[in-house]
Amino acid sequence: MKRTLLFSFLFLLSFVSFSQGVNGDIPFSWELNLSANIDPIVLPPLDLEAIHVQDSINDLDKSIPWRYGIARPLTVNLQEEGVWTNLPNNRGRIWRAAIKSSDAINISVNFDDFYLPSGGRLFLYNNDRTDISKPYTHSSNRANKQLGSWFVTGDYIWLEYYEPLYTAEQVELVVGTIIHGYRMNLVNDIVTGGSETRGMNDSGACNYDVNCSIGPDFDEMKDVLKKAVNILNLGNGYLCSASLVNNTAGDKKPYLLTANHCLENSDPALWSIRFNWISPTPVCGTGEDSADLQTNFTMSGAQLRANNAKSDFALVELFNSIPESWDIAFAGWDNSDALPEFEVGIHHPNGDIMKICRDDSGAVKETAGDVDVWLIGGVSIGTGNGWEIGTTESGSSGSPLFNEDGKIIGQLYAGQSTCNGTSNNGDYDIYGRFGVSWNAGTTPETRLKDWLDPINTGQTTVGTLQNILNIPDIEINGTLDIFPNPASTYITVMNSRYPNLSYSLYNLVGQQLMSGSVSNTMNTIMVDRYSKGIYFLRLVDEETQSEITKKIIIDR
Repeated sequence: MKRTLLFSFLFLLSFVSFSQGVNGDIPFSWELNLSANIDPIVLPPLDLEAIHVQDSINDLDKSIPWRYGIARPLTVNLQEEGVWTNLPNNRGRIWRAAIKSSDAINISVNFDDFYLPSGGRLFLYNNDRTDISKPYTHSSNRANKQLGSWFVTGDYIWLEYYEPLYTAEQVELVVGTIIHGYRMNLVNDIVTGGSETRGMNDSGACNYDVNCSIGPDFDEMKDVLKKAVNILNLGNGYLCSASLVNNTAGDKKPYLLTANHCLENSDPALWSIRFNWISPTPVCGTGEDSADLQTNFTMSGAQLRANNAKSDFALVELFNSIPESWDIAFAGWDNSDALPEFEVGIHHPNGDIMKICRDDSGAVKETAGDVDVWLIGGVSIGTGNGWEIGTTESGSSGSPLFNEDGKIIGQLYAGQSTCNGTSNNGDYDIYGRFGVSWNAGTTPETRLKDWLDPINTGQTTVGTLQNILNIPDIEINGTLDIFPNPASTYITVMNSRYPNLSYSLYNLVGQQLMSGSVSNTMNTIMVDRYSKGIYFLRLVDEETQSEITKKIIIDR
């Protein structure tokens, strides 16, 4: 059922009033406005000039992951560092610690010892409270007691653990490493060697955002397939791309396909991924900056299932299932190894927002050293005209290659394609072949078929499975927090589900006062210019047109 806002005073008064209490999606220190007067652990600055020299060489090589950060060993033990605070009204207690890594663009955390009792919650957030992790809970525990986080923007990260009263089990939290991110989302002067500070858009100007049209014969498929692609944080300061893949059982087992070379010097137990990082205002090969979108479609931790250098593939299984409410897809595949009519790549180049590329000439089979590959844009390596639309770059490693039917036929291994201004340089790319990976080895640990055909059907193709199609009439409910309420100067909307959510604010007589997007995980709406009274905030998921209206009180 959908709620429709009618502009009449009487109907507005009939709206259901929704409780605005915190349901666990924000830290208690925020809710209670507790003092943040805690001395941080301060790390010394890095020598970014030397790091940039290394990157200027490594960034040209797609056969290695793209480096965005430096791993910094650091031991922070909840039992020895940080500050405990008892909460009022017997609500339990919180532990907080802060780490500052000077000049970091972002910070992520690797836990060498991680165990949260039932009811416990851990948050990571930055110093100005503009970026926050999803809550880590008892369901985040692993048998190996390790966990790697997604990163938080800024050079100052807070760790906040909430423990309920009378907790029976002992919490275990020991930080072993932080990753000092020195690029991705922002590149400062010393790294670029220039006189300007750059934004998120560090990939080449010829790239096409994934929401750009690449032809009516593929656009409809693309709008589903993009929901399977993700940016992969390897937990060691490097990034790749990857995709969720379907299997013949259609059971939504969270298998992730990427490149074998992304395993180098990394542990899947510390991996973290982000889905749906897609610009709401696509730029299509013209060089302008794409608008960012901050969402919390992130997951942590995986177990290696199979890999093989023969086709440069790696298959991991995420420790946690994909939440049913996430608008995510499990991509289909084709293991026949048949030549495609044309092919499309979807990826995250240079740690950038999701991009797309297309080759109309049809990939051909080649061997690059000992690796069986698809060659894009030529009849032999080093020849041809490359991609017709877009390109790939370092950081695109492991990203899926789709045939004309929207089925995965490979993952990016290497190549020389790049941007020359707003044009592609016409050079080649090579992808490990899915058909080779299917039977690449003699054991389940060296091939795909045992995992992606678990019921032994012998199928050569499987279609894409959308995660939310089995959930009818999705309502906006239980996935949004709005606080504070009553409000005086601003309202924060916490959105953990909807990548295309809009809002409108109305007064009691039905006048629309303001509107806009609240698609980020954390969204601030300023209300300081409005007088005291009752208002109504209408939230609409633009993809499903589900909506809800909440009563807001402004008081000073």
